[in-house]
Amino acid sequence: MKLVSVKGHVELVNENNNWILSKETGFSPLETLIAATAACSTYVYLGILDKQRIDCTLQSVHVDYERNEDQELCPVSEINIQFLLSVDSANETKATKDLQLIAKNCTVARSLNPEIKVVESVQFV
Repeated sequence: MKLVSVKGHVELVNENNNWILSKETGFSPLETLIAATAACSTYVYLGILDKQRIDCTLQSVHVDYERNEDQELCPVSEINIQFLLSVDSANETKATKDLQLIAKNCTVARSLNPEIKVVESVQFV
């Protein structure tokens, strides 16, 4: 990976389009970290459901985060990831239980500071 400075902001070089890492014109580095955590968790969760042979349709993923305002620089303290999923009602309990398998299989979440709590939940639609 390569970062370059372009017109007062940093871009992550990509062969299709560079990613602008600036809150004013793209996503901030912090937002990128949160999005990467949610994306990794999503791929892991869908992989787990597939291995369990649970047929599903992912409608969307909602993610938000909290910052510790009591600490210097206000680091992230919690990332909340909610999957909106369509599954057969007979598989809802299993799909909910499978959430607990994400943490140990998500490379991004495991790379975060252990003080950052990652909370995954599912809403069936």
